[in-house]
Amino acid sequence: QAEAAVQARDAFFSVAAHELKTPLTSLLGQAQLLQRRDAREQILAERERRSVDMIVAQAQRLNRLTLGLLDTARIQQGRLTLDRAPFDLADLVQRIVGEIQPTLKAHRLSYTPPDGPLVVHGDALRLEQVVINLIENAVKYSPAGGPIDVQLARDATEAAVRVADQGIGIPAAELPHLFTRFYRAANASRGQISGMGIGLFVVHEIITLHGGRVTVESEEGRGSVFTVHLPLHEPPASSG
Repeated sequence: QAEAAVQARDAFFSVAAHELKTPLTSLLGQAQLLQRRDAREQILAERERRSVDMIVAQAQRLNRLTLGLLDTARIQQGRLTLDRAPFDLADLVQRIVGEIQPTLKAHRLSYTPPDGPLVVHGDALRLEQVVINLIENAVKYSPAGGPIDVQLARDATEAAVRVADQGIGIPAAELPHLFTRFYRAANASRGQISGMGIGLFVVHEIITLHGGRVTVESEEGRGSVFTVHLPLHEPPASSG
C-alpha cells in the first residue's frame, strides 16, 4: 500500500507539472514582455511597475518548482539525459553570479575565480541549473541576510564549485538525508521557509550523471557549505 501511495503521488506531481507548464510559460512571457516595454518606454506608474515585478518573480518561482517536478519525474523514469560538450565552468559561474547579484537586497554575493579556466565535459544548461539552485538555496536559508560566497578551485583531476552561507545551517543528524527526494530538514520547516525538498535531489542526480559528486558541511545555526566536484575535461591525445 505504501508503494502504491508513493506511485500515485509521483503520477499526480508529474501530471500537475505538465499541466502547469504551458500556462505558466505564457504568463511569465507576457509579464516579461511588459517589463521590457516599460524599461524602454516608461509606460507604467511606480506602483504598477512593482506589481509587474512581483508577478514575474512569483511566476519564475512557480516555474522553477514545476521544472523541478518534471525533472524529478524524468529521474524516476530514467529519462533525464545530458547534452554534453567541453566548456569553461568558470565563465558559466561568473555569468550566473553577475546576473543574481543585482537582484539581492539583504545578501552580499561574492565570487572567487579559479586560477585559469576550468574546462569540463558537461551539459551547460544542467550545470547552470545546479549552480543557480545552490545559490538560491543559500539565499533562502539565510533569511536574515548576510554573505554568500561562491568559490571555484581545481586540483589535478577535478573542478570544484563551493557555495557557502551563514544561514540557519543543518542539524548533523539530517545531513545524510539531504539529497533524498522530498526531504526537508526540520529546522527549515520550523522556520516556515518554503520548499518541496526536490532541489537538492535534482542537483545530486545531475552531478552524478556527470560522474561527479556533491558534498556538504554544515552546523546548525552557523551556515552551510555545498561543494560540487566535477571531473576536468581531458582532451583526446593527438595521434601521430
